[in-house]
Amino acid sequence: MEAVLKAQHIRHDDHEVVSVFKRQGMPLSVKLVEMLNEHFLHQSERRGCGYTQATRVLAEYINQPRSLHEFDDLKLFEDATMKSLREVMVHAQSHGLVLNSWRNLDIHPSVREYLQQHDPASSPFAQALHEQVEWQHQLRHIHAQVGLEESLLIVAVIQDIILPPEQAAGLTDLPVLLERPKVGSCPMAEKFFLEIAYYRVARRGLVNVFVDANNRPLLIEKINMGDDHSCISLETLLVNGVRVPAGSSFAVAYDDERVSKLKAKGLAGFIMPVSEIEGFWFLRLTTLVVSPQNRKRAFSTHFSQQVEKGLFSPDVATLSQLREVAARQVTGA
Repeated sequence: MEAVLKAQHIRHDDHEVVSVFKRQGMPLSVKLVEMLNEHFLHQSERRGCGYTQATRVLAEYINQPRSLHEFDDLKLFEDATMKSLREVMVHAQSHGLVLNSWRNLDIHPSVREYLQQHDPASSPFAQALHEQVEWQHQLRHIHAQVGLEESLLIVAVIQDIILPPEQAAGLTDLPVLLERPKVGSCPMAEKFFLEIAYYRVARRGLVNVFVDANNRPLLIEKINMGDDHSCISLETLLVNGVRVPAGSSFAVAYDDERVSKLKAKGLAGFIMPVSEIEGFWFLRLTTLVVSPQNRKRAFSTHFSQQVEKGLFSPDVATLSQLREVAARQVTGA
């Protein structure tokens, strides 16, 4: 009966992400639902489309450190059980549990052992703990119910915001700025990167590449082309415990006089180590984050704006082209 009641609230025109979370009984916040469902207010020239705007909202969470004790991240959901979770955290020690955080309770060895030994019906604490573990378990596996490329990206980010991976081997952990620099994230921010993908660079333009300790290109930056210090990521990067996908828009800040620079071997620009950068600020997902054939569906009016305003090949350019440009900047090959 409960599943039927939940299903009644699912609209036929809900975005896949919205409907999947509703079916699981963990509806997203009203703000995110409006955006993902492409309410007309979000399909403006300034915002682009609801999907784009939703990634800006997620960026607000991602740019803040994952707190072990505060529950602000749960505001992504409409009916988050913060009161019950607070009770669990307050009373855990008196039940023999030492919990350093409310996150990842579903895979916490001591929690699993406790629930094996205590029936949820045995006490209010056991019941509340069981409910939290079930909620987190459902969230951890919800991606299995999602099929669309753009939906998987959103779901994965939400999962990491709430349940940051305890291991993220091979990923670079980006330094994060304390506040956002004055770098825009308008729907046309991809313009110059689309041109760079085809080696078209403004006369005074610079194409910089940030690399890891192994000289692997991680982000590509443009200078003297629109807003300076705007980047697109070329690999999945770790930002405050969240895996942010390749094809994301970042702002960057660094001391131009002090950072180590090597002259690029292709287009005008420089190679700089991420380890010497003051910090980055995640802005949003760009249209390059999904395959060309899925961009119109994923980014709707945002993508249409790019086409109507004559951006260079927004319907065919790929992230792999930017990776190729960055690699040539570093190696010359």
